[in-house]
Order: sequence, then structure tokens, then C-alpha cells
Amino acid sequence: PRVSFTDVFVPDDALFGEVGRGLSLAQCFVHENRIRQAASSLGAAVYCINESVKYARERKPFGKALAENQAIQWPLVELATQAEMLRLLIRKTAWEMDKLTQAEVEHTLSDKVSMCNYLGNRLVCDAADRAMQTHGGMGYSRHKAFEHIYRHHRRYRITEGSEEIQMRKVGAFLFGYLGPKRKAFKEMEAKYDALRASGLNDREIAI
Repeated sequence: PRVSFTDVFVPDDALFGEVGRGLSLAQCFVHENRIRQAASSLGAAVYCINESVKYARERKPFGKALAENQAIQWPLVELATQAEMLRLLIRKTAWEMDKLTQAEVEHTLSDKVSMCNYLGNRLVCDAADRAMQTHGGMGYSRHKAFEHIYRHHRRYRITEGSEEIQMRKVGAFLFGYLGPKRKAFKEMEAKYDALRASGLNDREIAI
């Protein structure tokens, strides 16, 4: 279904933001929700990790704690490491967002918000999956929260822009198609094109 409006008059005092800048305005709200979503996913991931560590120490099949097995330790070590790195990235990004206007966030920090979002949403799914594996059959049942956490947060990899959209935004900033590097890359391309037009080949060009 689609709703369209034709020849509708909107008075100036009813406008929300600048005319023709609706997408940028909407992106401001999206950024705020994406960083919140990342923080939510991080918290759920840490819960899954901590519960798995606790259970692995308590559970003693054949008289030996699960936690003594490196096959139990190492996946949780990796998840715990990723969680700590993500926590710092989220806090740094949120702190920088608080210092910028909404327009500045869109043009200078949007990639960091996307990094937080797709990493956080991936991490919680991995942590919930590992928690279910560590807890065995009980972890898969509704006696534990892990299956609900997985289902709830798995949708975050689709909503607020899929993780492919998030990665595309990061790539656009990284390679200078958007963001602060855009001007420098355009100048570099213009210089390269001019040198190629002069007859130089790639090995003779140093930019």
C-alpha cells in the first residue's frame, strides 16, 4: 500500500526541519536508535557470556568442571574480548555524538554508529548461541533466557537498516565516497586522471 499527497499546502510554521532535507532529519533519529540498539545488544551479550562462565564453573559432569576444558573456555574468551572492545567503541561514539549537532553526526560520525550497530547485533547472536551450546539442552529451552535473547536480537540485524546497510555505510566512509575523506579522495582521483591523460602509466604515477 502507498499513500501519496498532491498539491497539499503546508504552512511554514508546520514544517519540521528544512524543505528537501527530510532524509537527513530522519537519519538523525536513526543514528540515536542505532547506538541505543548497539548498547542493548552489548548488555544482552555480556549477560549470556557471564551466565555461561558461571554455569561452566558450576557444572561438573564426571566430576570435572566444564570450565576446565579449553573448548569451553576459548569461545567465551573471544566473546568476552569482543564485548570489551565494543563497549569502548560504543561509549566513545556516544560521547562524540553528544558533542556534535545532528547534521555533524550524519556527515562525520555515521560510520562509527554503524560499526557499533552491526558489531553489537552480531555479537549478541553469537553470545546467545554459545550460551545455548554451553548450557546444553537446558540452554535451548525456555528455562533459560538465551533462546529468547537470540530471537529478540536477531531481528536487530534487519531493523534500523540491515547489517549489510551498516557495512555499506562504513565502506562508504572508509573509501571516501561519503564523510570527511570525500574531498581528499576526489582531489586524488582528479590528479590521477590528469596524470593518466598526460600519457603516464600506473607504475609511473605516485600520488
